[in-house]
Amino acid sequence: MNQYLSQKIKVVSLFAMIMVVFLHSYNIDIKQGQNILVFQKDFNWFLQNFISNGLTRIAVPLFFCISGYLFVLNEKYEISEFILKIEKRMRTLVVPYLFWSVFGILLYLLLQNLPYSQGFFTKKQIVDYNFSEWIDAIFVNPIPYQLWFLRDLIIMVIISPLIYFLVKKLKLFYLAVIFLFWFFNRDSIFLSSEGLLFFSTGMFLKMYSIPIQQNISKRKQSVFIFSLWILVLLIKTIVRYYEYSDILDIVLLKLSILIGIVAFWNVYDIGYSSLFKNKIFQKMANYSFFIYVFHEPMLTIIKKGVFALLPKISLSYLIVYFIAPILAIIICIILSKLLKSYLLYPYKIITGNR
Repeated sequence: MNQYLSQKIKVVSLFAMIMVVFLHSYNIDIKQGQNILVFQKDFNWFLQNFISNGLTRIAVPLFFCISGYLFVLNEKYEISEFILKIEKRMRTLVVPYLFWSVFGILLYLLLQNLPYSQGFFTKKQIVDYNFSEWIDAIFVNPIPYQLWFLRDLIIMVIISPLIYFLVKKLKLFYLAVIFLFWFFNRDSIFLSSEGLLFFSTGMFLKMYSIPIQQNISKRKQSVFIFSLWILVLLIKTIVRYYEYSDILDIVLLKLSILIGIVAFWNVYDIGYSSLFKNKIFQKMANYSFFIYVFHEPMLTIIKKGVFALLPKISLSYLIVYFIAPILAIIICIILSKLLKSYLLYPYKIITGNR
């Protein structure tokens, strides 16, 4: 992998991570105390749905695709290589997953027992968890819910020889079958169809040497694809706004994800000469993983705190939607820099040496 592609993956991953934070900032039809607050379909509703239920939905599939591509960067893929990959992923995936999963539980346990914060946490008290609930909260459904991505990635690493075999032998037929499961939102008990489809797609792109770097001569084509993506997202949001058709809404969502991944990937090449060469973005790219693991439950805490200060009107929820993720990202970067400066070794452990 050349330096340009390596840098591109880092910066694209940063922007995709920012998308994930905004995806989780969605606050329409949420629970406040014992009440579910539902707002009228106004500008706040339209903008949040356009972003969190449209624009940002490409982020996780893109991460899975990149992960699959990097996993088979060495095309030999022998048994000895597989063992080495498993050992490496134990450090880079399993250890961080377990740490942040336990951290989330302990943080909620603390907040549920502090006088000033316990009223914001209406779910079952963690002190009342039985053994099976503790196991579930650590290994299956962690409180920092974004960790489901790491959970699925760990599973796919374990079964990667099978995935590799299916991609190599069945090629597009295998991808087409998984595509149908993803399109109709059918997941297995232990693995999401989204993760399996896009991880496998990343493998496919590398194994069959399908070019993923943009040809500068196709700049107009890239602009067209990006414009098409935005148009599909607008139509999708309008369809949802008027509750025209649930089936059409799903079709447009899946279509927007497929078009959006290609469009977003190519935008980097168009803007590289100016925006993405900025040293700020390149430095921020080093904090992508920490933003991922720490933004929740930090984001939820910030949202709850800011909500408590504002009147319960539509404008307040729009303000929180933009302010909360920005604050969460800033806090993540500051904390990450502090940990790197004073606790470098523990920081490397909890971030998988990233």
